[in-house]
Amino acid sequence: MSLQTEVDQLIAPYKNLVSICMYDTDELVYSHHSHQQMPAASLIKLAILATELERNEDLSQLIKVKETPAVGGAGVLKLMAQSEWSLADLLALMISVSDNYAANAVIDHLTMQVVNQWLAVNHYQETSLQRRLMDVEAKVSGHENLTSAFEALRLFRGLMAHYPKSTQWFLNQQFRGKLPLLMDETATDVAIYNKTGEGPLIDHDVARFSKKGHYIDVAVLTQGFTNRLTAISLMAQIGQLVYRSL
Repeated sequence: MSLQTEVDQLIAPYKNLVSICMYDTDELVYSHHSHQQMPAASLIKLAILATELERNEDLSQLIKVKETPAVGGAGVLKLMAQSEWSLADLLALMISVSDNYAANAVIDHLTMQVVNQWLAVNHYQETSLQRRLMDVEAKVSGHENLTSAFEALRLFRGLMAHYPKSTQWFLNQQFRGKLPLLMDETATDVAIYNKTGEGPLIDHDVARFSKKGHYIDVAVLTQGFTNRLTAISLMAQIGQLVYRSL
């Protein structure tokens, strides 16, 4: 049975809740609602990272994070007393521990306008940055960060291809409880690079599974699962199928 058929069977009961895009190296091999916009959650950090790295700034420059309001959710920066951090450290925290405070500091450094200009210039039509992370007031007023499975995977693949430094941040991602869930402790023969996102009724993951020079990239975005364990289990099973197909 092909990988595509197996994924079809897995998602059959949840087709309206799931978007998927999958590449085997450079060949698009699976797509399901891949251009459907969804709240991006932390996947918007891929757009922030791509915008920043393309500017070729000095990543050793210090950023005064105290000028950005601290926020909750994922991350450790809010717990630290240090008031200045290198731009490289903020980007590493934004990806490897999905640090919302670090992400907001980078947004303030760049401005939302610059991120959205970069997205427009690079022909991203389904991805936009409309608010800082964890900005509840902005969300209530209708400002939502958006992306799709296709564009989230395009961002991720671009970063993996053009910015080697970022690959280490994805490889050392601390949130492994979705696509890589069923193989983290035992799959020593495969390297997994990923970035997750989550929010109310939202669970996303974008990942590369790489084994002996062969890699498969996959984005799975979900919205509307009332039982979150069902969404996570589905993503973990998709990840396992991808791993077995390598």
